[in-house]
Amino acid sequence: MLNCCLVEEIVMNKHSIAFEKNKNIPTVKSVINWIANDIRAPFWNVAKLGKRVEVDLNTPSSHLTKIIFGKSISSLGLLTDEIYCNILADLKKCLINTFESGSISKPYILANINLNIISFIVSVNEKREFFDLPPILALNQITEEDFLDFIQSFKITIEQFYAVIDELQDINNTPTNKDWEKINQKLQIKSKTFSIIKQRITNSKDKEIYVSKCSRKKEFDDANISRNIHELTLVNKKTVQNITSDLEHLFKNSQDLKFPINFSPYEALGGEEGLASLFDDFQNEVKTAAMPLETAFHLISQSMKFQINYGPSLLKYLEDIDLHYKNRSKHFAKSTLLKECNTRERLFLEVECPKELISLNISILGLEHEVKRDTSPEGSISLVNAMQLHQASIYILLLAYLATREFSTLLLKRNCFERSPLDGLCDVKFKQQKASTFNILETIYRPIPAQIYELGLQYCEFSQYLEQRYGVKHNDEDSYLFTNFHNAKKLITRHFCPSNDDYIPEHLYSDSMQSCLNYFSDWSGVPLIDGKRWYATEHQFRRLFAIIYFSLTNEEGIEELSWFLGHENLEMTFGYAEIHPSSEWMDEAIISIAKRAVKINENLNVDEAIDNIVDLAKEKSIKLNLQLEDVVYHAINERIKKTGEEVHFKRCDDKTIYFYFTDGPSNA
Repeated sequence: MLNCCLVEEIVMNKHSIAFEKNKNIPTVKSVINWIANDIRAPFWNVAKLGKRVEVDLNTPSSHLTKIIFGKSISSLGLLTDEIYCNILADLKKCLINTFESGSISKPYILANINLNIISFIVSVNEKREFFDLPPILALNQITEEDFLDFIQSFKITIEQFYAVIDELQDINNTPTNKDWEKINQKLQIKSKTFSIIKQRITNSKDKEIYVSKCSRKKEFDDANISRNIHELTLVNKKTVQNITSDLEHLFKNSQDLKFPINFSPYEALGGEEGLASLFDDFQNEVKTAAMPLETAFHLISQSMKFQINYGPSLLKYLEDIDLHYKNRSKHFAKSTLLKECNTRERLFLEVECPKELISLNISILGLEHEVKRDTSPEGSISLVNAMQLHQASIYILLLAYLATREFSTLLLKRNCFERSPLDGLCDVKFKQQKASTFNILETIYRPIPAQIYELGLQYCEFSQYLEQRYGVKHNDEDSYLFTNFHNAKKLITRHFCPSNDDYIPEHLYSDSMQSCLNYFSDWSGVPLIDGKRWYATEHQFRRLFAIIYFSLTNEEGIEELSWFLGHENLEMTFGYAEIHPSSEWMDEAIISIAKRAVKINENLNVDEAIDNIVDLAKEKSIKLNLQLEDVVYHAINERIKKTGEEVHFKRCDDKTIYFYFTDGPSNA
């Protein structure tokens, strides 16, 4: 048997021979207008979602997504090592071809394609290392067998899954990357298989499986869980298909590559039949859950109350605290301010809390050391917490009324609230993405109640002040409603000195907003379900709107709803709007709305009305089955595409839905 040193020496010799034989780097221009830096660098900076595609060295880093090439592809080195120059050059050229051929619409998508290709190469080299073969030096060394072996790594055994969970039990805190590496070294699971297990465990939201920083902050176990442990071990068909699609670019966009692969991953997989032959079972497709009505109406009503009762006073309180601090600390140097945590807290306590905010029980500022030690008295919150509740409450109201995608809500500008000069009605102006052609952003004007409009303007003033306290004055049409000045470090600042990036408008991202939603759910006391709390997600507000709208329009408003949601086909809209035919969801909705009305205005005498509604709800039985077969969905959409006709839906005899076609505008 060869010793390890001798084996490594043989492998490196084979490397050197192959390298000298194959060394031939494709030449490409070093400057491309959608890559901010030199393309020969070990990483690329490209525009983020929602930003201008054209970038350069002056583009703010906050507007860029990094595509990293300097990753390990074998136990012997990184992709950026000179010996792998042929793979790197061909990979970069393939990514350029993929975007410039129109195969994808936005360059940031290349970051994920790059990761999947590198993951594939790692899998190939793991297999070769197992058979004492040297790592590949060119893409054309990859075979169909390598690809199918990589696809098989998406299969997780229940033993592997529980083995990882058992190892996690010995780690007291949230595991670090090094902890995960040690677990994999011990269990010797394929890298791709292990990364899937890690991702499913960390995203499970089940504290019995994994306790993350996010779940640790939640007061209760999360009732909003879509999969059990068995389902977490099954293959996700869409994931396999999407990754195969990414790897297909190596074949489809191989123009001018020196050593391209010589097979099509898509054809090698063999479609649905090929998947069925490789895997015994797949995860069921889980669509966005319809959140419990009591949860939905609780969040909406509590958000309204928070905005009305606390919004204006919170802004005034923050202004008073800032003014007091600036006056008392003007003689301090910036370096001193950064160290003076106790002074910052002492000066905060010297400012009297407005009587309107006393019920919030704000006791501390929310400095880092206070949060870590949890120094706030029981039942009280920090000023930072109060600002997070303010942010979450207006976010919930906008999600409920706009019913748009989360990204559209995050992109709201500070001038988004408008009153029509024609009829005096109120609108929110926002950019909405289409499902498939998300590079096209439509400007939408969504009608909103006057009270939401007034609360929105009130919040705009708060958002503007968060920037102005730093001396930053963005125009309302440029700055975001949910500006990144909302983050905790900026709220508790000790020096009010902006960085260079602060002069470029930027918005918050989904993880920050979800944390605020979770905190608001706990603070407002969302009703428990069997001892658990439903922590709603932004997308569930979108589906809530779809179900209510479709039901309240007597199941005839599918076309309008499809436009409203920004869908390109009716199949997706049906998926949002349908509820189980035996569900009493709408009956519960009527009752919940009525109960909320009583709680909001105790002076209204609506007891008799509620009794009538409850009696009606008990009599009502929804027998309508909206679950059309996929073949019908597709047939409808295919006919629309071919003929330009419009489809209409009509409910007759209170239980049967018919659909019919008429000439569309183009045929009129």
